[in-house]
Amino acid sequence: MTTKKYNILIFLFSFLYPQNTVSDDIISFIDSLNNKTMVLLVDSSEHKTKLSILDDKIYFDTFSANNDIVTIEGNEIKTYDFDSQVIIIESADETFLDLFYKQGLLKYKITNTDIKNSLSLVTYSLDSRVLVIEFDNTLKQIISIEIQDEDISLLSAKVIDIIKFDMPFLANDFASWQILDWRD
Repeated sequence: MTTKKYNILIFLFSFLYPQNTVSDDIISFIDSLNNKTMVLLVDSSEHKTKLSILDDKIYFDTFSANNDIVTIEGNEIKTYDFDSQVIIIESADETFLDLFYKQGLLKYKITNTDIKNSLSLVTYSLDSRVLVIEFDNTLKQIISIEIQDEDISLLSAKVIDIIKFDMPFLANDFASWQILDWRD
């Protein structure tokens, strides 16, 4: 068989039977998180943390550890400090949680992929930031995530569960709370 015919057969086979890469599966998983909550065990602590996504808003609930809930929407970050009853509003061009926005992971470059049995360990980089995702190829979901910036750990978490969107703090009345607006 000539090389040309062989290449045509490979092309047709790959077209008829497309294979998702692990990276494609990770992106699909992240895109599927809208209107869901990931229950995380952060840094092997006993406290559960919740990362919830609803449309273009990320909720990072560390209430069980430090009585705070952070919301991120666009370049606005709001920290709800339940101890002091203060809402701190800040602005940032990006945060380490932006990868959970639709297509946010596409900014990262894959630097290493290690596949063993049904688990993949994929390392990404973006400037000084390193992201390591452990992905279960059978379940098609992230099972752990670590984010570092200049060798400082920003997040190291195991995914305990994925549930429907769960953010009961939205029902609170924050009218009496002090607001500190630190936006530029």
